[in-house]
Amino acid sequence: MTQENTIKEYGLFFPGDSCREDEFAENIATGNIIVDPDKIISLLEGALGDEAIIEVQLEDLTRIFFCRVLDHLPELEEKDVDGIIMMVEPEYIKAEYLKKQKHLVITPLEPSIGNFLVCMVNRVLIRILSDRYAFELGCRFKKKIRVRGMPVLQCSFPLVVRKIKDARPYRAKIPREMELLTQVERRGKRRGFATCLIDISVEGMLMVNPHGKHGDIKEEEKINMELCWPNGKSIMLHARIVHVSQLRDKQGLQYCLGVQFDLSTRALAREIEHLVASVQRARLRELSDLDFYSI
Repeated sequence: MTQENTIKEYGLFFPGDSCREDEFAENIATGNIIVDPDKIISLLEGALGDEAIIEVQLEDLTRIFFCRVLDHLPELEEKDVDGIIMMVEPEYIKAEYLKKQKHLVITPLEPSIGNFLVCMVNRVLIRILSDRYAFELGCRFKKKIRVRGMPVLQCSFPLVVRKIKDARPYRAKIPREMELLTQVERRGKRRGFATCLIDISVEGMLMVNPHGKHGDIKEEEKINMELCWPNGKSIMLHARIVHVSQLRDKQGLQYCLGVQFDLSTRALAREIEHLVASVQRARLRELSDLDFYSI
């Protein structure tokens, strides 16, 4: 794609930004705009490997949807083993399909109305959060397909990426070794529950919905929580449910509750900041160990 066409593509996804040729080239040089396919692939591989929950915006709709990046695994192959036909895994390197720069596969959107709306729009903006930046990737919805029998959404490979500093609070994924639990107290006569966290930021967290699809928890419901640290310490919080979602992971459907904290004091906010920092350090150690054992 020529630079002129790339600038036009960028202008479609980020109409509020200046698209003068000299400024565009300067932003590429400083890393605020990414058009290098290898760097874009690296971003997507990171989101895939971390099973990160990413944000999705459909054209000019203000509502945020959620999904995960998926691998596009090839279909199983038939193999004759001693006269018995067996289905076996073909040779395939993880995330290999991304290197072809043809398309991107994501899970169905949550809330589920997004899967209806995505068929009616042209532009799909995917937002991947890191500890310091948000990366916004411009795609186009192509079609709904199945990968190994699982329904997924296929988008075009993103051609332009915008990097934004401090666009969203970073969500640190909870490491396996660091199980964080919370006791939720619901208002009125509704029964509370205990559950575990999926990720946490300084403004909120994502936790497992223990009631699954049969639960009666609704968006905007206000709750009280006791967030329990691994060392025995706990924090009492007021919070609000901002979304009730179901997302796919390696084990299948995962039922989630998005929570926004009501931090009434600066001291309380600092405690959450310390917890997020410790979760992030533990997660980096875990990823380092995974990389070591995969060598």
